[in-house]
Amino acid sequence: MDITQDFNEQIIAIVDDDTTQSKATAWEIEDAGYKPFLLDEGHFHNINELVSLIRENAQGAVCDHRLSNSGFANFYGAELVAALYDLKFPSLLITQYTEMDTSFSIRKWRHKIPVLLSREEADASSIAKGIEICTSELCGKIPSNRKTRRTIVRITNIDQESHESVIDAFVPSWNPHKAVRFPASLIPENIRVVLKPNIRLFAHVNTGAEKSDDLYFEKFELALEPDEDDGLA
Repeated sequence: MDITQDFNEQIIAIVDDDTTQSKATAWEIEDAGYKPFLLDEGHFHNINELVSLIRENAQGAVCDHRLSNSGFANFYGAELVAALYDLKFPSLLITQYTEMDTSFSIRKWRHKIPVLLSREEADASSIAKGIEICTSELCGKIPSNRKTRRTIVRITNIDQESHESVIDAFVPSWNPHKAVRFPASLIPENIRVVLKPNIRLFAHVNTGAEKSDDLYFEKFELALEPDEDDGLA
């Protein structure tokens, strides 16, 4: 598929295990000038099966994050969007649990989710704009708020969430006064085993992000003790 093509009148798949929400999203997609293809029934245990179905029937996708409540899928919408991203297939992620999900189950795949919308934001205008932004990034035009830079991440706490380890940390070059939570699984195992509060790491982070929901983390390294003259302390 040529992702630079005009999306007007193209088909957008709607992946949502809630039929009511799926139909509401379909109305917004129609208002935006697209044709909806609803995927709100079935049981998908293999993410590749759902990816193939979407690609066979649509040129873009809008995916809800929580897909397991009704047994629709045993994976998150964030993982689905990330899989589609790898195939250069424009996809947006929607969640109505923004505050609960962004720091953990979404952050895991956030580097491959160009556009995240809260349920209340998901109207015709934001969907159309989101498809445009996603398509542009897949063509190599990465916006400034999605570009990463190597920066210091200071660990403050290690906790558990959904039976997995999570990290609370500060990214001073983004906001020195606001902690951010992310899954410990993003950090290589050889570094994870030595983690404790006040340890500093280097990571590639999109520090131009306006909101903590948009932050993502890659390429962690252990940092030496901070040098007062390097501007990173």
